[in-house]
Amino acid sequence: MRDEGRETRDEGRGTKDEKALNHSSIVLASAVTPRRDRPSSIVLVLLALSMLLSSCGYRFTPVGGIVPEDAKTIAIPAFINGTAEPYVDVEVTKAVVAEFLADGRLKVVSAETADLVLKGTVTKFLATPSSYSTTDYVQSYTISIGVNVSVEYVKSHKIILQEKGIGSIFVSSYPVTLGNITATKIAKDAALKNASKDVASTLRSRLLEGF
Repeated sequence: MRDEGRETRDEGRGTKDEKALNHSSIVLASAVTPRRDRPSSIVLVLLALSMLLSSCGYRFTPVGGIVPEDAKTIAIPAFINGTAEPYVDVEVTKAVVAEFLADGRLKVVSAETADLVLKGTVTKFLATPSSYSTTDYVQSYTISIGVNVSVEYVKSHKIILQEKGIGSIFVSSYPVTLGNITATKIAKDAALKNASKDVASTLRSRLLEGF
């Protein structure tokens, strides 16, 4: 009799354990199974953003910004130097060409075959003292550059971008090494290249991103 009672209790305990295990499996499966009854919140946000931009008159193009959809190439003739600083036009031209080559959305070609032609003039070059020694000698200069640019859509002869005074945003400075003109010139050339890259990045953003 005692053995039969123990067996009955064991059977009851086994039934409870099986029910608990089955309940746990159901809860675990519910937690793992993804919800499919509603779209992802990220998708909803993207859809709303797309509708908002469309209603504001914006549209997404393969290139972007203000560039016509069928424009695939751009020519960048040498910038004109409108300052007294020699070779500043060379550095700016090289920086702008390198910026568009690195971006890759527009292929840089000659003016004869280009869809767009970007022309520019360097209108400002300033080297402003930024620090002094205790004996009032200039220890460093800060360089700033400004350019005027226009971009023509060759197919329609329309100017799609024309801005004056696009300048370097970030600080480009160089130290003055007293008694070493060569070291100072090397530092100045490096600062000029950095300022030119800054202008080139801003110009590429204005054309391809629209800001």
